[in-house]
Amino acid sequence: MPLLERFDDAPETRLQVLRKNDRHELRTLLGQKVLSATHHDVLGTQQAAGTNSQAHVDAAFSAFRQAVLEEIPDAQQASSVANALLVAVLQNLACMKHQILGTGTEELSIGQQILGAVDRADLSGTGHVQVIEAALHCMKSNPAASALALSVLKPALASLLQAGTAIQHPDEMEDGATMSVGAYQTLVVHKICRCPWLGCQIPSVLAALLDISLSEQVPNIVKKVTDACVKAEAVDLPKIAEHILELCISKGHKASALQAIVDLVDALDAAAAAKSREERLQLNQQQSESLQWLRHKLPTNADLAQGWMKQVKGRQSSASAFMLALLLGMSEALSRLHQPITDHLQVLVAGTIQADHHMQRSAWLGKLPTAPGPQGAALQQALLTCITNAASSGHMTRQGNEAGQGHGAGQGQGPGQGWQLASRPVIAFAVALLEKGNVRLAELADALSDGEAGAVAAPHVAAVQLGIKVLVASFEADASMRATLLRELQGRLVGVKEEVALPFVAVLGLLVQRHPRAVLEHANLLKAALDRFAFMTPTTALGVIIALQPLALLKKHIQAYMVGPSGVLRKALFSRGVASRLVAVRGLLYIIVQQLRTMDDGDGVEGDEGVLEADPELSLSQSLPASQQPSLSAGAGGVTLLHELMGFMRRSLTQQAPIREALYQGVHAILGADPSLQDSMLELLLPHFALFLQPHGPPLKLDACASLQDNGTVTVHEPIDVLLTCIRQVLLLAQPRNKHMTDSIDGMVGGETTPSILRPAAEASQERNPSQVLQGTFSQLKQRLLDSKPEDFGLSKDCDWNVASPQGGLHQGQAGLLLGCLEVVIEDVVDDATGQQLTSLLAFHDSLTTWALEGRHAKPKKIDGSTQAPSQKRSRPPGCKAAPATAGASGPHAQTAYVDRRSPALSVGCLCRLLNAITDGGLVAEPDNQMQGAGPCGTASEPSLHVQLASSPMTHSFVLQSCLRMLHRCQPAAAQHAVVIGTAGENPNRAVAQELLATPDWGLLAVPLIRAVQSIVQLSVMKGRGKGKQADKLPLIALQCLDALLRHGRTCEGVAELLREVPVAAEAGPSEASIGASEAAQVIWQRGPLLHQMLHALLQAGRAREAEVLTQTIAFVGGLLPPALHEGISQWALDACEDPVTQVTHPGASKGLISMHLSLAGCEDIAACMRVSKALEGALGSSMGGPTPKTQEHHLQVTSKTGSAVATILFTHMETLLHDVEWLVACLTKGFLSGDGAEAQRASLETSACQRLKGLAGVLGSGVACSLKGSPCDHIARLLVTTYRLLKAITIHSKAPQKAQQVPPSAAFQDMVNAVHQQLTPNVYHFIFDASSVEDADQNRAPNAEQKVRRAKKEGKQMGLLVKAIEEWEINLIKLTRSCGLNLMRHAKKSTNRDFRINIVEVPDADDQAQEDEEAEEQANQGSDEDTQENGDEEQVQTETTKRRKGADLQVAS
Repeated sequence: MPLLERFDDAPETRLQVLRKNDRHELRTLLGQKVLSATHHDVLGTQQAAGTNSQAHVDAAFSAFRQAVLEEIPDAQQASSVANALLVAVLQNLACMKHQILGTGTEELSIGQQILGAVDRADLSGTGHVQVIEAALHCMKSNPAASALALSVLKPALASLLQAGTAIQHPDEMEDGATMSVGAYQTLVVHKICRCPWLGCQIPSVLAALLDISLSEQVPNIVKKVTDACVKAEAVDLPKIAEHILELCISKGHKASALQAIVDLVDALDAAAAAKSREERLQLNQQQSESLQWLRHKLPTNADLAQGWMKQVKGRQSSASAFMLALLLGMSEALSRLHQPITDHLQVLVAGTIQADHHMQRSAWLGKLPTAPGPQGAALQQALLTCITNAASSGHMTRQGNEAGQGHGAGQGQGPGQGWQLASRPVIAFAVALLEKGNVRLAELADALSDGEAGAVAAPHVAAVQLGIKVLVASFEADASMRATLLRELQGRLVGVKEEVALPFVAVLGLLVQRHPRAVLEHANLLKAALDRFAFMTPTTALGVIIALQPLALLKKHIQAYMVGPSGVLRKALFSRGVASRLVAVRGLLYIIVQQLRTMDDGDGVEGDEGVLEADPELSLSQSLPASQQPSLSAGAGGVTLLHELMGFMRRSLTQQAPIREALYQGVHAILGADPSLQDSMLELLLPHFALFLQPHGPPLKLDACASLQDNGTVTVHEPIDVLLTCIRQVLLLAQPRNKHMTDSIDGMVGGETTPSILRPAAEASQERNPSQVLQGTFSQLKQRLLDSKPEDFGLSKDCDWNVASPQGGLHQGQAGLLLGCLEVVIEDVVDDATGQQLTSLLAFHDSLTTWALEGRHAKPKKIDGSTQAPSQKRSRPPGCKAAPATAGASGPHAQTAYVDRRSPALSVGCLCRLLNAITDGGLVAEPDNQMQGAGPCGTASEPSLHVQLASSPMTHSFVLQSCLRMLHRCQPAAAQHAVVIGTAGENPNRAVAQELLATPDWGLLAVPLIRAVQSIVQLSVMKGRGKGKQADKLPLIALQCLDALLRHGRTCEGVAELLREVPVAAEAGPSEASIGASEAAQVIWQRGPLLHQMLHALLQAGRAREAEVLTQTIAFVGGLLPPALHEGISQWALDACEDPVTQVTHPGASKGLISMHLSLAGCEDIAACMRVSKALEGALGSSMGGPTPKTQEHHLQVTSKTGSAVATILFTHMETLLHDVEWLVACLTKGFLSGDGAEAQRASLETSACQRLKGLAGVLGSGVACSLKGSPCDHIARLLVTTYRLLKAITIHSKAPQKAQQVPPSAAFQDMVNAVHQQLTPNVYHFIFDASSVEDADQNRAPNAEQKVRRAKKEGKQMGLLVKAIEEWEINLIKLTRSCGLNLMRHAKKSTNRDFRINIVEVPDADDQAQEDEEAEEQANQGSDEDTQENGDEEQVQTETTKRRKGADLQVAS
């Protein structure tokens, strides 16, 4: 007692007493709860600002530790010891709660020993609850002590669970409420999740929750972990991921374990965006360690990966970089999951890109308040982030390994290489994207030229663009995977289709352009790719040569491997196949031109790594002309590049026509790179050119250029038109033309017939150089062609021109070569502005072209000139065949291209000048006195030859037909060559490749052609239709040229580039809709009124065929614009349809206007469809009976003749609109929406889908009420099936899940259901029965039994599917009605038996039937004396009676 009395003194006195006590006195203090008083007093002292409170607590805990660590002497003191421990624990937790305990190691160890003594005490249930609640209060007030608090909470809760008795509710102890131990456990975990967690304490808290949490609480725990990690400054991500995985596996959430880790990492990535670079790098390293740990964990937990794969497929959420890395790592760790993961990623890419395509193409989807589904840009960014993280992680790992080696550490795979594990699978995935892209050459050309994974790109093109970007980024980021990537490229160049190989060629070209030094480090792989040169397709092989050519300028061994004595191109020159030799010729020409062109460009190649210097030997030789450069084959003996080039050309001149044609096309590029080669080229070309000239008779030996073989095949031995073009280009380089010089017509009449450009420069000299000799030869040939006629070459109107006969094919081929030569001469005459000669040549050209085109399908003629007998089946000898139009086919000779399929020999510059002449009124400007003066008698002077020629329909037809053939012929070639040219890199390299491939620069035609089209259309509208067929066809040909030109642009940027220099219309100005559009869209929009003016003028003039072509052009150009600008263009078509002045009776024009109105209606598409549907009903009539509208605003120029075509257009457009709704409903039903606000987003999208379906149901209800037959009837049946299936899907989506309370559907859903019941379904029922009746009637009338059976099966299947779709929707609607309490079927049509019905019209009345039977019996009883006519009448009556009796039977309706 004296000891207790001394505790009433000051705290300093108590401290002295506690320090002097022995063990026995301490036990006495424990028994008498002295320690409790001490703790309370210490807490009071602390709160009262005592100075030595920490010392008091330390002394008390030290003394208490000495007592509790000793064994208890007897059982009598156990109760007092337990009570004392309870007091000690509670007071210790209180101290931690108020942060009285220090943070040093000694203080924490003392407290830990005291707390651990609870395990040795026999506390009551109330005592355990007090300990748990005190620990929870401690965690809430002092998060830093969470680990210590949980260390005492766990054993206390375990003791309660072991006892299993009900306990008093901790929050309602005064009321005496009790609860089960399990419920209290749930409450404890819930309170722990509500406490604040520090980042350093999260692993410890998770470790404690692993023992005390329940299965249903795992999602809440994972969410709490994510929130705590986001708020924390730094976390130990690998340990947290390990604890999360262990927690989910142990509690039965194995399928969601990996997804929980992915969500955690994604949340940390989002929060790290605002942090410093060092913090982001640290997080990246932790993510890499987590991936590395999961990579080793997954092989032993395959079911874990499979469960997560099922969840990922069903979730359909956007993929993050960590998720992609984990998936790709799984594909490497588990071989059986490799293909499923690859397939899922491809589906994910296709889905995301398709989602973007839908959102950008549809104006309705683009204006939705929320965008469903993952975005393609986010997926692309995730893939690229995965690559960059792998690169940065690898860099940090290499730095760590170097530091470890410096300290003597061992080597091996570091813990931070998790991101790098995804590098190889990423490359394999990108390769799979390119392999399955299946893009056309034109699409790939757009992808390479544009570079952006564009908003207007088709989904499969965007996937190929993504694959190319991923491969290039992988090569740039990870040096360790470069060899693997090049091996993948090498393996995809052989044994695949050209469309598959060319994307890999493009990747190889991009890598060489940007990283030549890095590519050269793997020269052995490049040589291995070149070894397979002979097995590549021609375009692929040429693309590889062009892509690797920059490396040949840098390294001697690469050049030798390509063009050396045993190089791949040298071997290909001696190949048996013409295609291989053609590639070799073009490849060698390209390399030689680039070798010569580097004389002015320097010695290095510039890439992203800087300027890469060439080998000294190559660098020295590249600064010399060809006569001083060593041979590319590196042969000895002083052979120069000039000798090698001449030998190569001589050999090529002896080979097939395609090879010579490629050689002729490359001569101009060689001379442009090294003009000193002109004399050598002329010496080579002059004797070869002379082989096809003859001094007497026709100037050209057409029989030597094209002949008929023994098997009847027409072959070309010499492309004389290409040779003549090459010679003219060489002469132009030898003596440059003065572009501003014009020869007057009067001067040419005086006897001088040779134009100044080709007049020999030294006619008086006795010795002439090769250039002068060739000039003279060309001048003589030109003059002789001017004086010639088609009959001089054995070609006349009476010849056999039929392409099916051998002689007709030969004439077609020879005429094509002759026309090419005439066009070369025409171009020279146009440059000299000689109108009289041009008139003669155009007449020659027009006559020959007309004969060939008109006679190509005429009856073949015999040798004597008479036509073959009609009974003769074969028009050519057995075994012979007409030559196809493709050049360069395998065989002994090249096959000819006929007149209507040939490309003009005119250059783009010449066509531009001719087009400008049409617009400006002549090739040269007329003097004022000729334009305004008068003749000697006061009459107006006649226009000059230039003006007459420029206004001649023959000239217009020639120029327009030439432009149209050039645009049509260069489209496939340009697409193929653009892919090859795209690998050339810099613009000069691309120009060389384009010149060698003879791809015309058709973009230069844009401005002159558009001006000429406007002029011709205006002239035709002003003059009306003339008597000449040629003049009447000019507007149609002009608009076809315009359509082909603009379609060549293909993209918004491409079309804008064509229209940029076209003058803007006066009324065209910036509109509100075009303010936010791109610069390219604004360029197109400002030139749109020009097209509108031409369309209005054509409709006013009644030129329907021309208007049809122009509407297709406007629809194409308008489709490239953003949806905000569509409505203005759609209004043009609507105004034209509603204009009372214009009467569009041509089906094509009507279809074009309606199609343009519907496809560009934008957000008003439902109103536009309803407008057209009402017009159809007014034109075709209604199948429902009753009056039909006849107002002009409903007809829209739709007549009974054009109704079927307009119905097809309407239903095709409706199918597109239904696909958009179908995609949105799929987003709703497949779980694309997740996260915060998903319910509100889902409700908004569901409302939009219901409103859209309501509008479409109204349109379909109006369309199905029209009297449709044939194809439109089948089309609308398919649309109805799709519509009712969509109604079923959205109805099922509106139903609540099982065991969930059903809420009433939205107002939009109810309005949609009512609209379908009232506007669509009744008309559909009538349509089904009406279609069945028409089907029966058609079957009775059809003459062909097989056709009847096929049509019956087809229509019967569609009607059956339609009935099934209606019934399935109504069944689900009835179920929803029962569960929600609303009568959704109140407006539905009454139940109808769809199996059969009685056709009342066909059932006769009973009295009428009896009377008819009596009449028939009387006629049957008449005597045999009646004549034959009466017997015939009797049989007819009996037949009619039998038919009417059958009409009373039940008729099957479906």
